Amino acid sequence: MEKKDSSVTRTANGKLVDKDSNIAWYVGTLDEANAFIGLAKVFARDEDVKRTLGEVQKKMFVLGVEYARKSLTENDYEWLMSKVREFERAVTKPNSFVILEKDEPTAFLSVARAVVRRAERIAVRLYREGLVGMNAVEWLNKLNYLLYLMILKEGGDFEKV
Repeated sequence: MEKKDSSVTRTANGKLVDKDSNIAWYVGTLDEANAFIGLAKVFARDEDVKRTLGEVQKKMFVLGVEYARKSLTENDYEWLMSKVREFERAVTKPNSFVILEKDEPTAFLSVARAVVRRAERIAVRLYREGLVGMNAVEWLNKLNYLLYLMILKEGGDFEKV
C-alpha cells in the first residue's frame, strides 16, 4: 500500500493544499464553528433560535466552499440580516458588560460565536489574498452578531460585570 502525504489535503475545488495553509485553517474553523452551532441547536430552548441555527448550519456549508466557487449570494446576506433584525426586536441589549455563559445553551452559543469570530479573522486574511470575497467576511461578521443576539434571547437576565 502506497503512503499518502498526510501534510496536504484536497479542497472543494480539487486543489491540494498544505494542511496548515490559510484555506485549510479557514475551512477547519468553519467546520468547528458549525459543530458548535449544531451543539447549541441541540440544547437551545427557544424554537426561533433552534430553527435559525439549523438554517445557519446549511449556509455554513456554502460558506465553506466560498473560496472555490464564490457562491454566497446577496440573498444569503439578506436572509442573515432579516434574522438579525428579527432577533434585535426580540431582545433587550444590556447597557453594560454581562457574563453571557449562564447555562448550557448560552455557553454553547458563546463558544460558537468565538469560533465564528476566529473564522472571520481568517476570512479577512483570505480576502486580502484574493481567495474569498468580502461577502464571506461580512457574512461571518453579521453571524457573530446574530449569535450574540441569540445568546441574549436564550438567556434572559444576565449577571452584570
